[in-house]
Amino acid sequence: MLTATHAALAIASTSLLTGTADPWVLGTAALASQIPDVDTSGSVPGRIFHPVSRWLEERFPHRSATHSFFATGLVAIAGLPLLLLRWDGQYWGLLIGYWMGWFGDVFSKSGVAAFFPHQARLVIPGNPKLRLSTGSKAESIVLGIIVLVAIISFNINSSGGIMRSFDQVLGSQNGAIEIYQRESSRRQVTVSVEGRHTITQQAVSGSYEVISTIAGDLLVRDSQGRLYRIGDSPEAQIAPEKINATVGKPIALTTRELLLQDQPVREAIAPFAQPNTFVSGRLTIDPLDRDAVNLHGSKQYFQPIQEFNGSVELESASPIEVLAALGEVYATGNLIVRSVHVQ
Repeated sequence: MLTATHAALAIASTSLLTGTADPWVLGTAALASQIPDVDTSGSVPGRIFHPVSRWLEERFPHRSATHSFFATGLVAIAGLPLLLLRWDGQYWGLLIGYWMGWFGDVFSKSGVAAFFPHQARLVIPGNPKLRLSTGSKAESIVLGIIVLVAIISFNINSSGGIMRSFDQVLGSQNGAIEIYQRESSRRQVTVSVEGRHTITQQAVSGSYEVISTIAGDLLVRDSQGRLYRIGDSPEAQIAPEKINATVGKPIALTTRELLLQDQPVREAIAPFAQPNTFVSGRLTIDPLDRDAVNLHGSKQYFQPIQEFNGSVELESASPIEVLAALGEVYATGNLIVRSVHVQ
């Protein structure tokens, strides 16, 4: 096979088997696919590593020792330091790339000694007329097919994988949740929703920023800062018919845990009163201050601050809302403050 065919086969196989479109991983695979041909001085790697190539040529026939499962095993062992360095993608790119670098020659007229040191040749297919000749028109057709497969794989993996692409086509809620859970620590996620409002029964069609998930539902925010719970639960404000998630700008997350011990809520929350900051947790209000709790809001929207049996539950509430509702009371409890910084 030609150098380009080996490289394309290695890239396509690595992308399909690992689900990646990472250029560093795929580049590693492309380079590794050339290594098996170091056993001949006429090849590109043979010219680069001429002493090694000459040594191999004098001892082993072409497409034997380096074109085998035995050699692939040695490469797998030699590449273990990549795993120790946490370069898992490059490791698999190296291994799959090397394997595909010689396995493609199985379809050539002479085949390869895949089970070296046994010299029996593995050749596919059995009919000699259907085997590929290097540089032939048939190989060009095969190369075109491999490149097409690689392009399709890149597009699928760039969108998050086959299942994610399938969920995007279906517009499923589970697919949107899976995308959010995968990407929310590093990128903004928005959803385009078509459905109905569970309170007003009006049709809903719009885009929302995903803030969090709640028991299988999505918690989202509209352009005016109002929150909605999207899902099939009785507590949801929007029942979706179709929902598609989109990954946006990179973000940086910072979180801080606050422990309140019968102290003013304002004192704890005021330092975090900034945009794209969300407060979650539970507070027990001092009995003398319960009348000062100021909770109100329309059922048409998700209320991030709710009172239950003397305790106040906060779910992705803005610090401004917390200060308005609870700023003047004393409370005990744990809160998590999460801030999103768009890069």
